[in-house]
Amino acid sequence: MAALTSTLVDICSAGAGRVWLDQCLALPQWAQMAQYRTRFAALQSTLDEVNRRLEEGQDCHLCVLTPDAIRSLQSRWPARIDWIGSLGQAETGWVSLAGDGQSYSVATVQALRQTLMSLDVLLVPDLQQSSGGRHLQRVLDQLAIPEADMPAVQSYAGGAQAVAALSAHTGQRVMACAQSTEVQAASHALYLGPFPAPHGLFTEYAVAAVRPHPDNQDPEAQTAWSLACDLARYLCAPSQQAQRLALGFVGLS
Repeated sequence: MAALTSTLVDICSAGAGRVWLDQCLALPQWAQMAQYRTRFAALQSTLDEVNRRLEEGQDCHLCVLTPDAIRSLQSRWPARIDWIGSLGQAETGWVSLAGDGQSYSVATVQALRQTLMSLDVLLVPDLQQSSGGRHLQRVLDQLAIPEADMPAVQSYAGGAQAVAALSAHTGQRVMACAQSTEVQAASHALYLGPFPAPHGLFTEYAVAAVRPHPDNQDPEAQTAWSLACDLARYLCAPSQQAQRLALGFVGLS
């Protein structure tokens, strides 16, 4: 549905927020309010991008990051970053091809180790830039699988891209590592479950609105910021919790 205005809202989000943002922006109540330019990437890449835009005077009206990342922005740009609220937690876990008929046990550390050793291919998010990838690297280090027994590892910008790549490996023993919210839109994928204890990872994601520079008195900039705040409040609203749960976000305890 085409926007009824030329207002442009720029959004930078970690990949875990994509499925919920895409769903909301497609709703008539938001699609008609503005045009949206979205950038989805791994957590660290998204944080770096928001900092770069603020440094260079470029637009970023709304961001989805971890609370720690938002606090780091607030410490650097205290007059620009407004915390709006939490989306909940995304669980990092394991994904296989739906219907491939093979067994992949990830319920215990020993079972996960044996399953990883049995794979032909392991598809992973960026092991340095993404929160899930960094966690996976630490777990792999602790599992200490001999190099000769490791499957071929293919790295992607984020978990969603790793999940998308599963379909290219039909007929192989293959798993991907991704967050629960990165699996929902992939009909070819089956979420197997989280990392086994004690290696579970639940990552909270939150939403912040970015104020225009104090010297920017352009009414369009103020309108974009106001719309970003309204959208951010909707994304985090208690009334939308059931939708977020259905997409893989776990409520905070």
